[in-house]
Amino acid sequence: MDAAARISPAALIETLEMTGSAISALWEHSDPEGRSLGVSWAGADPAPLWLDCARDLTEYWTHRQQVRHAVGRPTDHDPRLLAPVLDTFMRALPHTMRAAPAQAATQVQVVVDGPAGGTWAVTCARLGWSLAPDPAGDPAAVVHLDAETAWLLCTRGIEPEAAIGRSRLEGDRQLAEAACQILSIIR
Repeated sequence: MDAAARISPAALIETLEMTGSAISALWEHSDPEGRSLGVSWAGADPAPLWLDCARDLTEYWTHRQQVRHAVGRPTDHDPRLLAPVLDTFMRALPHTMRAAPAQAATQVQVVVDGPAGGTWAVTCARLGWSLAPDPAGDPAAVVHLDAETAWLLCTRGIEPEAAIGRSRLEGDRQLAEAACQILSIIR
């Protein structure tokens, strides 16, 4: 903010439009299955290009929400953007759970309510936790969050303890609380 204080609003908007168009063109003409830079919070290095692109979307979306909040406006819950943002954020679950001890085949689910929500599951295997393609069976723990709590938790707009207080945890409390440590940004 301080560094840009001397730049006119018109120049800032023009710069954002120029760089936004260039980044959009980059993603549009790239192979989504190609390799890209690592996405550290997801534990993917190298990462598939689609994950790097999705990470980019989450950054723009999150900063937009932070600006909205700074001027007294609520979060934009339009599911056309919030749904892929939440799905991208949940890619951090296996990395988040990496230190959580569990038996092989143990599953933990995170359920986000609302039109942009969904259910994400991670399963413990011999080599660590992985995102399950479809939640199945009887999970050892389930974390129920509303969309606002989910995105704020993933970006540390609220701390895990606050998210736990705003959520409903079922099953193994230790595993559920471990899932609530999710962080989907570089801090």
